[in-house]
Amino acid sequence: MATGADTLPHPFFRPPRDGAVPLIAPRALRDLLDGAAPPYLLDVRGADERALAALPGDHHVPLHALAGRLGELPRDRPIVAYDHVGAQAREAVQYLQDRGFPFSAALEGGLDEFARVADPDVARYELDDRGIDLVLRQIPRPESGCLAYFVGDPDEKVGVMIDPGHDVAPYLGLLRDGGWRLAAIVETHTHADHLAGHAALHAATGAPIYVSHRSPAQYPHERLTGGEALDFGREELRVLETPGHTRDHLTLRVRATAFTGDTLLLGSCGRTDLGDGSPDLLWESLTEQLLKLPDSTEVYPAHYGSRHALVERYVSSIGFERATNEALAQPDRRAFVQYMTEGWPPKPADFDRIVRTNLEG
Repeated sequence: MATGADTLPHPFFRPPRDGAVPLIAPRALRDLLDGAAPPYLLDVRGADERALAALPGDHHVPLHALAGRLGELPRDRPIVAYDHVGAQAREAVQYLQDRGFPFSAALEGGLDEFARVADPDVARYELDDRGIDLVLRQIPRPESGCLAYFVGDPDEKVGVMIDPGHDVAPYLGLLRDGGWRLAAIVETHTHADHLAGHAALHAATGAPIYVSHRSPAQYPHERLTGGEALDFGREELRVLETPGHTRDHLTLRVRATAFTGDTLLLGSCGRTDLGDGSPDLLWESLTEQLLKLPDSTEVYPAHYGSRHALVERYVSSIGFERATNEALAQPDRRAFVQYMTEGWPPKPADFDRIVRTNLEG
């Protein structure tokens, strides 16, 4: 496996840390594709996703067929593997690196991020347009840098809303347009940077509100404990207790997807120096819970973007965060605690008011 920039054919490939695969950023790939010696593009998705969108001039070898088609790939030319959001491509590149393809790299953020930041002419597609039997909608709020989520069983037409914001109109529109019944509203934790929308959404739909059994919430709610599962249709939302950013923090899993709230953000993790946070608890939640999930687990955080000093990306994976996340790069508990307790800006002026309002419902 390549371990330094001097072993790679282009300076745009990021030299990986130990245990990570080389990555190339979307704009860097676009520049290479426009150059005199473009890399060999390798789409490792299935045929159903490929029919929705693809990069011009690429080559299609699904991940499951890669082992039997290595003879088709060049060994003297850079290879860039891609998929929808990056997890399969990194798996493919790890396989190629181990089998004598040192000039291979994965497209960071996948086709979706390439279309969003590098080439708007490339078609984007929603996660539930792939012909699979689980609907997942990510609902960004650019004004606050927050992300809400809807997951649903399309056969039963029933779903769950995670971390809704104060303006519930977009969620009600989604439910109305799709003919969905809302089975539950779930808060990953008590939010302190924005007003939550659980109370308004409950009033509009009648769906019960679920929070951690550790939450001091004063409004009517149901309590969740680690190891429990919340059913919706044929699906289930599995609960992990991941305290640290707050004492009442939960991570929610549906299949190979993790809604990590502020426990694990893209490139960082939620502050522990505000309210009842604890860097020691966060270290344990990360190392004993989230980092024990498979590397291919998709990570959907509660925040994104410059408002929170984060990248303008919406989805990652456990493997990518393990390899690149600054907080996770701390070598031990002591270094992590120091990282989480030094150098942060002062507590936001509205912190106490927002927390109090959210707890009152």
